[in-house]
Amino acid sequence: MFDRPGATYYVERESSERVTRDVANPLVQIAALVHRHAKVLDIGAGNGSLGRLFSQLDRNVIVDGIEPNAVAASIAEPFYRAMYVGYLSDHIGVIDFEEYDFIVLADVIEHIDNPQTFLRQLVARLGSRATLLVSIPNVAFGAVRLSLAQGEFNYVDSGILERTHLRFFTYETAVRLFTSLGLGVSTSISLCRSFYRSEFKRSSLGVPGWSLLKYAFTTDARAYQYLFCLARYPEATTKRLVVGATAIQILFDALLNWQWTRNVARAVLNYWRR
Repeated sequence: MFDRPGATYYVERESSERVTRDVANPLVQIAALVHRHAKVLDIGAGNGSLGRLFSQLDRNVIVDGIEPNAVAASIAEPFYRAMYVGYLSDHIGVIDFEEYDFIVLADVIEHIDNPQTFLRQLVARLGSRATLLVSIPNVAFGAVRLSLAQGEFNYVDSGILERTHLRFFTYETAVRLFTSLGLGVSTSISLCRSFYRSEFKRSSLGVPGWSLLKYAFTTDARAYQYLFCLARYPEATTKRLVVGATAIQILFDALLNWQWTRNVARAVLNYWRR
């Protein structure tokens, strides 16, 4: 799927425990959606964060993983019933044999050069039983928009603009991808974060306050990531949920950003001078 230094897969215990308190973390929402005693396949398991979370929450689920990075797979292995080292195409048959209740792609498809082809081979084996849980970063996140207004589009080691991301999605483009494959969205969850509590530098967000107000009150701009519940034979309706940072929280964080406050004060002063 992508190359990543093995050392970056090691995480501190404190970092892992913080995940359980973060409602905007897709793994927390995935764990909430998976019922007890379910059988789960975690594709692109990385260092086993999802398996570790199930263990911490004592959800009593069976979870297997597929991970192409041998170092990451070795770290994840203690938290999985079975860990398959390789790509999905190497172990595609395990889906037919195990009959999973949930198949998870947590921040995976943005790393793949052709997500449609990748998903097609998976969809062909879903049947009517399995639910596909897919989380993706939102390139239309407000901080990306504000940074672009400053002429900045900087790749980082971790986040929406991660160096290993090959594809970028908005809500609409993700849904179009899924529907083109015969998948229906039964539930979508907008995982919202403050623009000022992400990987983006505060200096890159110092634009006139009116743009910030617009984005803060736009759900699809507050969404840092999306989580989709997908089925091969979907129901007609889609339930959209929103969790995480509110517009008020984002505006409060903005007030702590001196550059934004200065710009707002300047805009108000110029207005009254007219």
